[in-house]
Formats: sequence, C-alpha cells, structure tokens
Amino acid sequence: MKNIIIACQTLMDELNLAINETCRKYPVIWVDSDYHSDPNRLKLKLQQEIDGLADIDNILLAYGFCGNAVIGLTASTANLIFPKTDDCISMVLSKPGEEFQRMKATYFLTKGWIESPKSLMMEYSNALKRYGENRAKRIFRVMLKHYNQLMIIDTGAYRVADYIEKARKIAEITDLDLIVEKGGIWLLKKLLTGPYDDDFCFVKKGQEVDISHLGYHYSEQTHQKSNFF
Repeated sequence: MKNIIIACQTLMDELNLAINETCRKYPVIWVDSDYHSDPNRLKLKLQQEIDGLADIDNILLAYGFCGNAVIGLTASTANLIFPKTDDCISMVLSKPGEEFQRMKATYFLTKGWIESPKSLMMEYSNALKRYGENRAKRIFRVMLKHYNQLMIIDTGAYRVADYIEKARKIAEITDLDLIVEKGGIWLLKKLLTGPYDDDFCFVKKGQEVDISHLGYHYSEQTHQKSNFF
C-alpha cells in the first residue's frame, strides 16, 4: 500500500512528531500556509498536487474542511483521506470521542503560526515600519476588536516556553488576554495509521468530495474563515 501525505506547512512540527511516533515514514508534500488566505486558491493548489501524483494508493490530506477548500476536490489519482474537522484548530485541540466546541472570541496561535510570514507579529512589524507605533497599535486593536483572548496551543510538538514571550508581546499589542491550552496530535497519528472510521472522510479514487462525505460534521463553522491554518 503506497501512501503519500499532503500537508499545510504550518503543521510541520505536529506532523513530523506524529510520523516519528508512529514510524509511518510516508513522503510529504508541504503546501505553503499562505494558501489559507483564499480557500479557492487553496483548493486549486491541492487539486494540482493531487493530479500530479502517480502510482499511489492513498493520499492522506492533513487538512480540515478549511473554509470549504476541500469541497469539490477530485480524488483523481488515488483514494483521498482527511479528518472530519472544520480546520486545524479542531484538529489539534479536539479529544478522542468528544465533540469539539470552539472557544469563542479567541485568536489561536501555535509555533507554526507564530513563525508564519503571515503571522500577527510579522504583520505588526510591517505596520510599525509603515505607520509608527501608536497608529500600528490602534490598527491592530481595531482589527482584533471582536476577540477577547489569544490562545497558544500546546500541541506537544514544541516547547511552549520558547514562544510565550512572543505570544505575550502579541497580547500586549492587541490588548488581549493570553491563555495556554493543551492540545495534541492524536488525530494526525490516526491519519497515518488508521482505522479510517467516522473521524475521517474516505473519498474513493475517481470520486469528488461533496457535503455528503462530510456528513453530520459539516457545520456553519465550515463557512467561517479561521485566523489559524
């Protein structure tokens, strides 16, 4: 059985840890996290990667529904398997056998997101150079006025202590409370090992992903643009 993984670069630490812990050394195609800013653009990129494969049995897609980016994908070259999660927030915060409830008014952070070229810190740095400190802070507080807190997710794939100061700096700039929440990589590990039960969408080669594949997991959250992944 030949498997390959297509994954968002923001999940690199978490997926690499899952690969090491499961000893499933499948090849990985990393997709730039910048594609998340536009679900249609992400869909086109994912389809391009899928179409370019050959001699593969299963494509393990390390993505959630991601603003409907997966709907309409065609499993043109192999079976397509991906978690039934709204996005990567639920992927790393959910717990086995429990329905995930997203914390409201929360902006989510991980190492991968903090280090992303599109991170809040990078955007703030750009605004600082362009507008100066006072105006940059006002802009960011208006941008994040619907959020009450920042959450850095401890996925177990990195030392949270190494990123607390960066997260605290973001919280100070945006005038938000900073919290740390324990997450995990159980769903990524299950993506690598199976079984592919109700936690996953399994789209047979030649089929197209539609709402019926998402089942009861499909929700209004799927329509919402996430700050994260």
